[in-house]
Amino acid sequence: MAPSFCASLFLSLMLAVLLICPTNAWLSMKVSENMLISVCSWHENPPFCLQTLQSDHHTPLVDLVGLINISIHLTDVAAKRTMALIRSLVNKTTDPILKAPFEVCLELYNSILGDLKYAKTALTTRDYSVKVASDSCMIDTENCKDELTSSAPPILQEKIIEMRYTCETQIIVSRHLP
Repeated sequence: MAPSFCASLFLSLMLAVLLICPTNAWLSMKVSENMLISVCSWHENPPFCLQTLQSDHHTPLVDLVGLINISIHLTDVAAKRTMALIRSLVNKTTDPILKAPFEVCLELYNSILGDLKYAKTALTTRDYSVKVASDSCMIDTENCKDELTSSAPPILQEKIIEMRYTCETQIIVSRHLP
């Protein structure tokens, strides 16, 4: 066989694989600026999503699975910061009526951290049930917000909104998995 025929056949086969399995092909492609913009366009706050994903210097070096790993890490960091704030509020608050919602939020954020740990493990084994953990993150964050009264400190309200956006970023990225 002529080398050009073999090369042509190889390219035709690769093109067929890409057309048949575009999602799997996308999994191994490096994350580009356009890909990030496309992913974040589905976010309630696209600039937050884009800025969050670009905040990690590894983002331009990874593929989609790496991007999901980054989003899990960023969600984990945000959850731990928010949980630390909630824990300090639990320790400072003496009124049981005001303290109860903080304690519920503390339990919910503990659940979020457990789900994120699961998501990390699932991702390393190519179990793409990461989507379930991502959805749980959003649900638990919303449940915490619902528990709090309007008298919750503004800094906590801001952290919960930030956490919601961070969970949403993880959800949007994980939805690009097969």
